[in-house]
Amino acid sequence: MAKLRYFGRNHIVSQFVGTLGWDIAEDDEEVDVIIVDTFDNQSAEHLQRLEGTIALMRTALDLVETGNVKSFVALTDQSAENGRTRPNVPAGQEHGTRPNGVHGFGTLTVEVLGRLAAKNGAITRIVKHTGTSDEEVCNAAQHAIKTLNSKELYQVLRLDI
Repeated sequence: MAKLRYFGRNHIVSQFVGTLGWDIAEDDEEVDVIIVDTFDNQSAEHLQRLEGTIALMRTALDLVETGNVKSFVALTDQSAENGRTRPNVPAGQEHGTRPNGVHGFGTLTVEVLGRLAAKNGAITRIVKHTGTSDEEVCNAAQHAIKTLNSKELYQVLRLDI
């Protein structure tokens, strides 16, 4: 059975993925799939605020570098693109990013760091979702897992729940 390692704060997501038929790995041995579920901890300290995005991603990528991970999923909210609009620039994702504060910069960095997983050979999906409830985040995780069968090595998916 394939083994999945979950990085995030919400064990509900980890338990949900287990119901989909994955063995949840608690250690770093024989991990086939990684899910990184980023979050905003709302800290007033900028560096602490990045613990739920950049620091979490870096920890997961350390495991990818072992070479055993076949698939990699990062779940992010859409804070990399839902900040204030820039003057004289039309709104919309086709016109570039608009990070919403420190957390938005963290999620944007997670998207960029996701390419490192692909460069190490892992089929990589970055899922930008709008979910705020546990159920919505679980749906985003399930959607991402379903897309891993595609032959594309790296994809950024926007999922409006």
